Amino acid sequence: MRLTIQAINFSLKSNLKKFIAKRIDKYQHYYSKVLATDLYMKNEKSAHNKTKQVEIKVHIPGDTFMVKKESNTFEEAIDAASRAVERLLIRRKEKHIRSYQNGV
Repeated sequence: MRLTIQAINFSLKSNLKKFIAKRIDKYQHYYSKVLATDLYMKNEKSAHNKTKQVEIKVHIPGDTFMVKKESNTFEEAIDAASRAVERLLIRRKEKHIRSYQNGV
């Protein structure tokens, strides 16, 4: 599986890279046919607050999932987005298993 990380408006630290790799590696456990994962991180600064945006695109054969989350820290946003992607991958795997069992 290929992992691409793009940080916009900030520099990425090594401990955050390790955190990301650890979370993204779990995708293979939920759906073994993950081809690539693209992660975009953006540091939004507005007059009222500073939010961190994370967008995860997961490429599987025949489809692409995209999840976007915001939070106060990148770790929280990555966790929320990863949980959403994991749920999508589980649903895809269950759908695939059901169609296989039904002979479709």
